[in-house]
Amino acid sequence: MAKAAIVLSIISIIMLAIYGADSIIAINENLGLQNTAFLHTDVKTRGVIFGVIPAIMLITSFFITRKEPSKAVGILIIVGGALVIIGVGIIFVLQGNAIPSSVRGEFGAVVIIGIIITVLGSIKIKKSVRVL
Repeated sequence: MAKAAIVLSIISIIMLAIYGADSIIAINENLGLQNTAFLHTDVKTRGVIFGVIPAIMLITSFFITRKEPSKAVGILIIVGGALVIIGVGIIFVLQGNAIPSSVRGEFGAVVIIGIIITVLGSIKIKKSVRVL
């Protein structure tokens, strides 16, 4: 199962990177938060496909290997969680006051999810090191 978890985690990281690149390009081209640059989807669709699904895949990577030590899976999960957190930070830095207050709560929830994913990765590493 570790190989499957590694594949899931790598795919998740790639999807999160694509999501971040699209968001950053849209912001830098002054398209705004509600538009995409090269994905050509609405923001909700982009968020589900390139944000929610990778987060679920990272969490799944943790649980399908819960009884199996794998430091590599833990590291990949941490990288994915960090991408989520850093992505929100970058959007806040680039957009600043342009983010409506109603949307700021959603960004907070995303940061919490990123933190949870990062903690799961840390737990995975800790359990893997202890077993070895």
